[in-house]
Amino acid sequence: MKTQHLMLGIDVGSTTVKLVAIEPNSKAILWSKYQRHETKQPEVVKELLQQVTQHFSAVPQDAIQIFITGSGAGPIAPHIRAKFVQEVNAVTLAVEALHPDVGSVIELGGQDAKIIIFKQREDSDHK
Repeated sequence: MKTQHLMLGIDVGSTTVKLVAIEPNSKAILWSKYQRHETKQPEVVKELLQQVTQHFSAVPQDAIQIFITGSGAGPIAPHIRAKFVQEVNAVTLAVEALHPDVGSVIELGGQDAKIIIFKQREDSDHK
């Protein structure tokens, strides 16, 4: 698939770095990689960014949006022009958009676990 714009999502967790490249209009996943960082979070983020930008070398740098989340994301975000998204918010937004019928999510991380419960407000049709 040829694309003129690209969205990158990066999760810098306590044990791994995950990176996904998405075509913004269709939301199609074009590239993804999961790698253990062995406590070298910035180095692995840099390595994966080099791989994905090489793979999509025809996409201009200013046409790439980067979003980053996870326990190690805060210090890295400003250095890679990434917008930081708190990870519970990231999961909530993704589930609401992709699986609106879900009642709850349990997310197990490398060193933590999160439970998000979506409940219907009794006075509204909105969650």
